[in-house]
Amino acid sequence: MMDVSCKYAKLNLDFQEAYVRMDKLNQLKNVDAVIFDCDGVLIDISNSYNKAISKTVAFIFSGLTGYSIQESLVSDDVILQFRRTGGFNNDWDTVYGVLMFMLSYLPESLRVQLKKSVETLERQQDPAARFFLIKAMTEEKLDRLELSEEFFKELINGLKDFTKRLDIGGAESVDRNLVSTERFKELPGFYRALKDFLRYPAKVGESIVVTVFEEFYCGPGLFFKTYGIEPKFYNGPGMVENATAIVRRESLDQLTSLLGKANFGVVSGSRFEPAKYILKEILDRFNPKALVFLDEIERTEIEYSIRDGLRVNLKKPNPFSLLKALEAMNPVNLALYVGDSMEDVMMVREATKTNPHVLSAGVYGRSYAKDAYLRTFFESGCDVVLPSVNELPVVLDDVRGKKS
Repeated sequence: MMDVSCKYAKLNLDFQEAYVRMDKLNQLKNVDAVIFDCDGVLIDISNSYNKAISKTVAFIFSGLTGYSIQESLVSDDVILQFRRTGGFNNDWDTVYGVLMFMLSYLPESLRVQLKKSVETLERQQDPAARFFLIKAMTEEKLDRLELSEEFFKELINGLKDFTKRLDIGGAESVDRNLVSTERFKELPGFYRALKDFLRYPAKVGESIVVTVFEEFYCGPGLFFKTYGIEPKFYNGPGMVENATAIVRRESLDQLTSLLGKANFGVVSGSRFEPAKYILKEILDRFNPKALVFLDEIERTEIEYSIRDGLRVNLKKPNPFSLLKALEAMNPVNLALYVGDSMEDVMMVREATKTNPHVLSAGVYGRSYAKDAYLRTFFESGCDVVLPSVNELPVVLDDVRGKKS
């Protein structure tokens, strides 16, 4: 791991370390508001969102090809490679990227059959009707080749290499990098036919990718409560049941004491209802006007489209949500945004062009790939690097005690 001694002050905290940029020590003494990312910061998602990604990929891949794959094939390491690009804060984009790569690198004979099946299918608005029709056609007509364990091993290795070409464009960078390869000259129209069939990007109830993912993540009850739609793909317990709160009540008490009041907000690329389901009354400690979840971001995007005819993407790393939360918390002397990804650091960087009164903190301790996260935060110039959100009060208290 890179040497950070010349740039960061290291604090030893119960067998873990926190790091503070030395040139930001004095500024951090003035922090009087904290805004948190939700997933990975307030909530442990390793057994919820990650599992929903792998289950969704396995489910859709099997339905379209007739080949069952282990859910573990799309491992935490694969998912991490996508997130490190800065363009995959939205897990729907990760599912889409994994699927489009895997399906695009099937043997040509299988791609020819899949293209024919997709193109002969009448356009069904309902994603479940679309999916189960193609699944039935696949099971009936697909001429199965033997795909070895070695084939899938090479496929995943190729997928990891592919992520090195991706960027903050997220799903758009997937399209750009796949369509530009020589492979698609072999089979014109395959990629477009597949993308049209999956209907991505589109909302729940239209896109197969999005709808299947949300059903797996939420489970039937929370899915209906969140979207007002009866589930059609999955009726078991949602992966959300595996999620747990990271942030402790006593940590928020300590921060309240340090800041002088409970001046907390949330800026998240996930939806409000699942967060509320997991955090319960903890979320009541936050400023309700400074809670900016995906629901509100999407509503604003639609407003732009209807009012101005503009197609805008206000999701991270766009600073829209962070600036909105900061505005709701005014007056703020200096806010600290706590995230867990490259996109979070990029969002803070963009926000400071409009509102300079915000610094960035990154948490690394909840990931099995701690060194990779530390390296990412150091290289991006993150102002504070923490094992978890619960160490933040200790770090801020320590910083305030240091002499200028």
